[in-house]
Amino acid sequence: MEIKNSLLKNLDPYRTQQQKASETAQAGAAAKGTGTQKNAETPGPRGDRVTLSSSALLHTAARSAVSATPELRQEKVDAVKERLASGEYSIDAKNIAEKLLRDEAFLAGTLDSD
Repeated sequence: MEIKNSLLKNLDPYRTQQQKASETAQAGAAAKGTGTQKNAETPGPRGDRVTLSSSALLHTAARSAVSATPELRQEKVDAVKERLASGEYSIDAKNIAEKLLRDEAFLAGTLDSD
């Protein structure tokens, strides 16, 4: 994370880019209206800036996708309940344990992805 603090101008780092752009446009219009021109370039926005890494952006996108997904898919729950009630659904504990161990090994970095 990179934080730059400018103590010279624009001490309010919480103003949005739109506000800053609007102020710059108003200043430019006022300068044209009076017939005076600025010789120096208009300085860019100053204040604190935050730059997010690609993994942080990916994390943010994933979190948004998860929050938009309903927690419970009722149609899946109902289908499993029906299969359990009829005796069609059997649970293979060994298969589940193997997959859990494989996932843990992958997350620990001791196993390559399939």
